[in-house]
Amino acid sequence: MGATRSVARNTLWLTLGLLSGRALGIFLIRKMTPVLGADGMGVWGAAIDLSAILQVIANFGLGTLLTREITRNRGMTLPLFWNTLRVRWAIGAICYVLLLIYVDVSGFESLARQATLVIGAAIFIEAAAMACDAVLQAHEKVQYQSVGQILSAVVYFWLGWIWLDAGHGLMGVIWANLASRVVRLAVMAPLMFWRTGPWRRRDPGGGQAPGVLWMVKLGWPLFLSTTFGIIYNKVDTVMLKEMIGDSAAGVYVLGHRALDMMIILPNLFGTAMFPAMARYGLGTARDAIRLGERSLRLMNATMIPFTLFLTFTAGPIIRWFDASPQFADSVPVLMIVIWGLPLQAANIIFNRLLITAERERAFVFIGLFSMLVNVILNTLFIPRYGYFGASVATIVSMLTSFILHIRYLSVAGFRPALGRSLWGPIVATAGAWLLAFGTATLLAPGWGMTWKELPLDQGWGPFLGATGLTFLYYTGGLVALKVVGKEDLVLLRELRSPRLRR
Repeated sequence: MGATRSVARNTLWLTLGLLSGRALGIFLIRKMTPVLGADGMGVWGAAIDLSAILQVIANFGLGTLLTREITRNRGMTLPLFWNTLRVRWAIGAICYVLLLIYVDVSGFESLARQATLVIGAAIFIEAAAMACDAVLQAHEKVQYQSVGQILSAVVYFWLGWIWLDAGHGLMGVIWANLASRVVRLAVMAPLMFWRTGPWRRRDPGGGQAPGVLWMVKLGWPLFLSTTFGIIYNKVDTVMLKEMIGDSAAGVYVLGHRALDMMIILPNLFGTAMFPAMARYGLGTARDAIRLGERSLRLMNATMIPFTLFLTFTAGPIIRWFDASPQFADSVPVLMIVIWGLPLQAANIIFNRLLITAERERAFVFIGLFSMLVNVILNTLFIPRYGYFGASVATIVSMLTSFILHIRYLSVAGFRPALGRSLWGPIVATAGAWLLAFGTATLLAPGWGMTWKELPLDQGWGPFLGATGLTFLYYTGGLVALKVVGKEDLVLLRELRSPRLRR
């Protein structure tokens, strides 16, 4: 199977699995937002983000690296998988002890303490499940990963909804979350052992099986960088809770969740393309760079206009979750933080290129510097500007990471061309929006369209008309600027291929 077909198939399966969870999760958040209120959402968001930080620490940077090593030598699947679990569970135990100390020292109230400790226990389950993910991705059997994700999403939604209706509130959602993770692992692990391998203690080719210390050395640079990275991505909610309170954290969580949900799209694509990029990396750098450049073009061509659309529709999005005044400030929070989406999308491609170039150590400085920028700015901005300050700090730290990724790719000789892939979509988006505004002003002044916003209050006709007009101009701009060419349309054709549907 060619690289393009492989990426297309993997992307399709991962999309089915992860988007099903995101879609059901959106409706569950809508259900629980008015039930929990700003304070409850703050406790929930802080507990989830703390768990996410500990999860990344426990994973020890051995996610994509595990995929890469198994891709290189499938005969080592068992020792690589087992020693990854040993490292992750040991680090997870240390993390949970530190969580117990933190909760005790910070004087959490009973509900916050219970929620944080219960969801924190999920790090052991997810450590194993995510190791299964890496094995399945290396063997390009992501359809089994998707089965586990879909069933997990259904369990989370079903139990969460029932327990909210039963009056269990926050803890009902927390326990539903934990139960769904157990289901994901219980479904996926047997499928992994059945459909991948060989599951042998020794390499059939006679190579030496990697030990725990080898795995620690392998993961150490990426462990540092992912730890720094997750802290700068998630610590803002925890800092808001500690510095201002649960209510402020809740307002921020609702606005920030759109970014958290949407970032799954570039993550899916990055995960799907990496096995192909890893294979290309075994050949010449030029092949990997070419795949990276095409991926970056397609990513930016999708994410930049989509981000602009989400900015204009932030008000209706937040009001769909909860129209009460307590979440009114979640609208500007969303309008700010959503611009982290194209930055994170590009960083995902850059990240895979650096791993392919075996420059994992660059992630240490990138993550550390970005984390320091985020923590320092949050410390300065939150006391004065609250969640708006935290939103700005998020964007600045993501931009810092973006610039540093480009620098290290240039040093490694793996930097893709940025003309078509970055500036092309930006110019096409800006031009399409201004042309649509001009056309609507001249031909349909009744739409009430301005250069700063879509006509959201004029009914579906003007809204869809303005959106469709912008899309048409944007499509023409992509072609005129040669951002998308005939060779890129192969991916779309292969997504419709009967061989992919079998």
